[in-house]
Amino acid sequence: MDYKDTLNLPKTEFPMKAGLAEQEPKRAAKWQDGDLYRKILTRRAGAEKYVLHDGPPYANGNIHIGTAFNKILKDFIVKVKTGQGFNSPYIPGWDCHGLPIEHKVDKELGEKKASMSKNEIRKLCRQYADKWLDIQRESFKRLGVIGDWNNPYITMDYISF
Repeated sequence: MDYKDTLNLPKTEFPMKAGLAEQEPKRAAKWQDGDLYRKILTRRAGAEKYVLHDGPPYANGNIHIGTAFNKILKDFIVKVKTGQGFNSPYIPGWDCHGLPIEHKVDKELGEKKASMSKNEIRKLCRQYADKWLDIQRESFKRLGVIGDWNNPYITMDYISF
């Protein structure tokens, strides 16, 4: 005898398995393709602003539980404030300078670093940060964080005054 036949369970169209590995990327793509972030900002145009200034992660490797938790909490705050009627833009950013990135590049270069110029090393640090910035951006999107991903602030951007 099959015990499920002895239970009074509701009939539903929902599958027994959520299939998160397949469904989650589809959901994120739907938000991206539907320009959800822009639609939210448009609906909140003219409302009182609430701006969360995001202390950016270093672009020096895959995200970990700390960076994920930090980003999700900030996203939660922005979404709650948006739900409360505020115009809450979210501009993500990355810190692309400093020891965390230099340290990773130094480890990759090893003894080869001694024969390189400072400009060559800086160029490699910039390339390294660029690579991880893109990887982290996609990881944050997969976590459901919405924001202006096409126009982040990046500390290594060239600015003219």
